[in-house]
Amino acid sequence: MNVKLRVLSVGALFFLGQTAFAQKTTKDSDSNETKIEEVVVTGYQKKKADEITQAQAVVGGDEIRRNSPTTSIGNSLQGRASGVFVQSSTGQPGAAATIQVRGIGGVGGSSEPTYVVNGMYMTARQFSAINPADVESISILKDAAATAQYGARGANGVVVVTTKAGKAGKTRYSFETKFGFSERLKDNNYTMMNSRELMGFQNQLGYLGFKPRSQQEMDRLAAYDHNWQKDLLKPSAIQSYLFSAQGGSKESTFYYSLGYDSDNGIIRDIDGLKRYTGNFGFTNKLSEKLNVGINLGVQYQVTQNFRDRNNTQNPFGAMYKYAPYEPIYNADGSYNQTMRAGSNVVEQIRNYRLEDQRLRIPVTLFAEYKIIDGLKFKTNFNGLFDWFMGTQWLKKGSNLDLTTNKIPTGALNKNSFYGFNYTWNNSINYKKSYGSHNFDFLGFIEYNDNFNETMNGGAYGLKSPVLNVPSITTPSERNTFTGIKTRNTLFSLAGMLNYDYEGRYLVTGSLRRDASSRFGANNQSGVFWSASAAWNIAKEEFMKGGFINDLKLRGSYGTTGNDGTLPDYYNVTNISYGLYGSNAALYPGTFAQSSYIIGNENLKWESNAITNLGVDFTMMNRRIRGSVEVYQNKRKDFVQLVPLDKQEGGHYQYINAGDMSQKGLEVELSADIIKKKDFQWNLHANISFQKSTLDKLADGQTERNLGDTYLKVGESPYVFYNVRFAGVDPNNGDALYYDKAGNVTNVYSASNAVPITDKSPFPKSFGGFGTTVQYKGLDFSADFAFKLGGYTYNNMYAAAVDPTLAVAGRNMAQSAANVWQNPGDTNVFQKVDSNGMRDSDQWIEKNDYLRLRSLTLGYTFDKEFLGEGSPINKLRAYVQGQNLFTVTKFHGEPEVSVGSGESTALFVPGSYNLYTYPAVRTILVGLQLEF
Repeated sequence: MNVKLRVLSVGALFFLGQTAFAQKTTKDSDSNETKIEEVVVTGYQKKKADEITQAQAVVGGDEIRRNSPTTSIGNSLQGRASGVFVQSSTGQPGAAATIQVRGIGGVGGSSEPTYVVNGMYMTARQFSAINPADVESISILKDAAATAQYGARGANGVVVVTTKAGKAGKTRYSFETKFGFSERLKDNNYTMMNSRELMGFQNQLGYLGFKPRSQQEMDRLAAYDHNWQKDLLKPSAIQSYLFSAQGGSKESTFYYSLGYDSDNGIIRDIDGLKRYTGNFGFTNKLSEKLNVGINLGVQYQVTQNFRDRNNTQNPFGAMYKYAPYEPIYNADGSYNQTMRAGSNVVEQIRNYRLEDQRLRIPVTLFAEYKIIDGLKFKTNFNGLFDWFMGTQWLKKGSNLDLTTNKIPTGALNKNSFYGFNYTWNNSINYKKSYGSHNFDFLGFIEYNDNFNETMNGGAYGLKSPVLNVPSITTPSERNTFTGIKTRNTLFSLAGMLNYDYEGRYLVTGSLRRDASSRFGANNQSGVFWSASAAWNIAKEEFMKGGFINDLKLRGSYGTTGNDGTLPDYYNVTNISYGLYGSNAALYPGTFAQSSYIIGNENLKWESNAITNLGVDFTMMNRRIRGSVEVYQNKRKDFVQLVPLDKQEGGHYQYINAGDMSQKGLEVELSADIIKKKDFQWNLHANISFQKSTLDKLADGQTERNLGDTYLKVGESPYVFYNVRFAGVDPNNGDALYYDKAGNVTNVYSASNAVPITDKSPFPKSFGGFGTTVQYKGLDFSADFAFKLGGYTYNNMYAAAVDPTLAVAGRNMAQSAANVWQNPGDTNVFQKVDSNGMRDSDQWIEKNDYLRLRSLTLGYTFDKEFLGEGSPINKLRAYVQGQNLFTVTKFHGEPEVSVGSGESTALFVPGSYNLYTYPAVRTILVGLQLEF
């Protein structure tokens, strides 16, 4: 058999649900065609694709680089895998994506999956800092057969990242660079007013107490007309460089890379992000029995930030709120501080500087010893050092300084963090075949220790207006110094057994026991397990010779846990203390989130029982490939922070708050329409349908009010809770509402709020589709992403059409003028009183969208074109666009998941918007060289 390793071509196998990490090519004697045997990362193990009994999706490195912005890897997964819902948390350079695997992960806790990079546990922020060009593949584990091996951390799915490693052979050098820009996406379906439009609208608001301006006054102010969005924002400048080398011999292999990425963002006077990365991997075969290796990385980045809050300290709020006739500067060149909506954001950006520095050093060490044939012992150590320094510098004499301190003072705050997270895994792997019976057993002991310490210092009274070092501060009673230390541990014992008969019938099982320091003393240990089976029907004699090349049925059931919803030390009874004057005071629990949280020693594991059925198939000489999955999750004892009764002090406590279930359908399909030597054309698509239901609440409750959202047994978690809007009375322009009984009234009352069970932030379906075309050296690809059935509370549009805010001096959307004027007017906004637009489901909008996620056109010059004398083996030039257009009926941006970074810690991504860093359109030109 002629065997060779080769790189997986773009789109070739992605929508099988598994993609190759490495491949070998064999000749199929029955169909007289070439078959690719993929080797897939499945978590702690690697398997051939036809040996897999679990539900997972894998995105190859080429797919990631084609769809990833230079500074955030998570967004490259959007629309790439069924069951994996991805949204940009914000458009800020380097921002982590919000990823949900098979829907919401619980009620009141984290839905974030577990991230594992080369065996190392990471947070979403740490994962997002990985250089996409260093990634070989990303496996997304979805069902219990895949995630139970991670036990307490598997309930929300697992994202397993494998970075590039050395390969035996001649050293190959590569260099990649790209340049480009990004710009804010325009608001969908509305436009803000200019000066004359706003003043004309304001003059119509006499019934709200606005004193109309004279024409002379309007002409005077119109001379100042400008566009705040253009004044505050700019196109960002993007550049990226990566140099790498890969090679080795039979005894040793190596891979190293050095990278630099820069994206200065779209806010003027702020240099968004600079990141430096390095990676070095080395393996060595010391003897026939002993292999050792190391992978060492370094990531350093500097980010300049802005105040992401709901006021005019935020440039993305200010550009909507400021009137266009209010100038940035006075006639004498000083900053204009008379804006009706708030202080001058240009002055604040320049005089209140926010900067973050981060340094991460991940390291992996391993040794593998062959004891006897089929039996290996492996020890693997993963460590991650994480350091952070945040600086807040309020310059002496700035407007905010004078507002808060009355006299020129200045302030400097330094917030530092360092942590060391390590995992030590020791495993035994035994493989043995008895005729056609094949066994593979893996058993391991794993210990994870995560230590963090923060130190925060603040000082007032700066001696210099241009320096921001601590030595220039003045001793003061207002100066502060605080800090926190936390530590959590997880100890695990696990075993996994794989069996197959002739590759036709496959059975796998796993068992893992975890002991976590995050749970109560009475419930610190949990046992999680899974069982799965698969039947490769296409290997049966009765399937030979047909148009179906591969057909596999899969089924699995198992349990996983979730300890990520609980912060450290809320599982123990404790007290807090504080000082008021000269007297000490003691408080129950720990002060956090503006409340005192009481420890709960009886807190139990949150567990998830998962049933999954799937089928994988290829046909027509493997030109058509696909998979279908159906699943049901039963989540028990989800953890939630709830208020205690007043007789218990009115404090809060984390409890096991109830049960919920999820069910879904996932479909993936890929087809090679044309498959010739010099011409290939592929189409691919995936779609996911999901539904979540709240099955039970603790203590016999059937409903729980959470403010803007609501929990109700039998309904989707986090349905909106609001007054229902019944339209506008065409006779008099009154807003109409439904009372609790469903009767229509023109009297607004917040007490008429009810659960709106047909409107939830969660989409009913989502997915992606695209195409790739290759003709000789020319390549073209287009990828779309879509979301259907979800809703968002549109705070931004509600404020942009509220006439009372125009009276207060804020700018308006042009559509605000479409207000009721005369009897019979329809399709108009209501005529409001001094209370303005009232809070109701009038502003809960469907956030469906279809987005052209990525468009790439490239050309590759091969060695034949470049000439044998050229040191370059291959050169590819390309142009790429991301987020090029969006189709939506939503007013504004339908995707960004965080409303306002400083004002909320959203559990439900996209439930409302509130002036955060918007999504951007990106254009890049790149060059890839191989030597």
